[in-house]
Amino acid sequence: MGVAQWMRVVDTVGNLIQMSSRFRRPDTEMEPQAGSGGPGGQLEARLAGVVVAALKEAFDRDRARMDLERTQVEGERARAEEALRAELRRQAAERTLGQLRLVATMAFALLMVSAALGVWLPGMRTMAPRVLMGIGWVCAIGALGTALVAWQQVSAWTAGIHPTPDHTSNAGPVHAAGATAPWLLLSALSLTGISLLTAL
Repeated sequence: MGVAQWMRVVDTVGNLIQMSSRFRRPDTEMEPQAGSGGPGGQLEARLAGVVVAALKEAFDRDRARMDLERTQVEGERARAEEALRAELRRQAAERTLGQLRLVATMAFALLMVSAALGVWLPGMRTMAPRVLMGIGWVCAIGALGTALVAWQQVSAWTAGIHPTPDHTSNAGPVHAAGATAPWLLLSALSLTGISLLTAL
């Protein structure tokens, strides 16, 4: 309720009090012995009750309006926080998926390049380079597989289907498969490189 409306209420109350005093003054002059139980006192009590009821209704309306506005503000704040969490989740998922895509691409490229070099190098006919390259291929295939598994887990985490307990909204999803894939790729690169150097 604005200031102007409150001023109107105060003016109304003042007018009602003046009217009640006008109605009561003749009765008081004509019947000095009459107490508050006369017609003037009853009219004043009735007017006071009407004023009190009007003020109470105005206060109740203001309280209901303020409660409604507070509920709307809280709902908007909750929606904004949820949108922020969803955006942070999306950005974290994009970063993680980019890392997994890089790991999978490098693992596949390592398999292709090492296979071509293994056929071309004459020293790959001996046992040691073959064993090292075979173990390197196993690690590369493991890196590729774990990257694909982690990709599915991150997609489910982004959709909120199976959120994992070991993640934060800012750091992104942390999975065992996603953490293992880079180490398997590093092992594959090391073993394949050693095998190729041995075959020279």
